[in-house]
Amino acid sequence: MSQQLSANDELVSDVVACQLVIKQILDVIDVIAPVEVRDKMATQLKSIDFSSHQAGVDPVTRRAIQKAIALIELKFTPQGEAH
Repeated sequence: MSQQLSANDELVSDVVACQLVIKQILDVIDVIAPVEVRDKMATQLKSIDFSSHQAGVDPVTRRAIQKAIALIELKFTPQGEAH
């Protein structure tokens, strides 16, 4: 059964698809990447200077970067560690 999706539904579908792919990539990185690599991933995103970088102008991009940092840190926080 084929159904036409609204533009918003299509966007949500794209986001969910990307989240699923990212989850798979993070699972692979979790297995093969040393802690130093994971730390570097988060540090590179944290080092973006929003006052001078064009990403800081766009609130959607800025929020996406913040979510990416949170995702990396949440995913790679050792399970025994207190938050």
